[in-house]
Amino acid sequence: MSDFETAARPYAKALFELATEGGNLQAWQDALELASAVASDAGMQAMFEMPSMLVSEQADFFLSVMSSVKDAPELSADFKNLIALLAENDRLAALPAIKAGFETLRQEAEGKIEVRVRSARELSDKQQSDISKSLAKRLGKEVTIITEIDETLIAGAVVQAGDLVIDGSARGRMDKLTTLLSK
Repeated sequence: MSDFETAARPYAKALFELATEGGNLQAWQDALELASAVASDAGMQAMFEMPSMLVSEQADFFLSVMSSVKDAPELSADFKNLIALLAENDRLAALPAIKAGFETLRQEAEGKIEVRVRSARELSDKQQSDISKSLAKRLGKEVTIITEIDETLIAGAVVQAGDLVIDGSARGRMDKLTTLLSK
């Protein structure tokens, strides 16, 4: 997601506003999830790089692949226009980042937040509960925790909730100490 994160934000925001005004958040969510999956496919990634393919051909091909998926959601005219616009601006590969931005905006509107916790070792249920309660109090939102194990942290954890990052890892502390000593 990182390469297209900045470019994806305005698209995600505009789509969220359009979906909210139209009262069809779930339809947009479903369409974006499928589009993200299609855009993440290695074969589709190769198609994005083909200079011989016209912009309109890219958009049409992308939409035909989406429509061919079993149980694919009905694609609105606005969604088809989005795909054409993204193809025209060479941004079809940004769809996973756009979907992630849309989901974040939706969670914010619903008073929820997804928190990623990377720890050196597996967290106990109590530790996860304590982190969840503490962040819910601090952020004023319902917290969902996603845990990852990263042994390179040595000890401790890194908590990321949106733009907020709390680095309580041993590696992070050593990096800070190294920076202080090198001054």
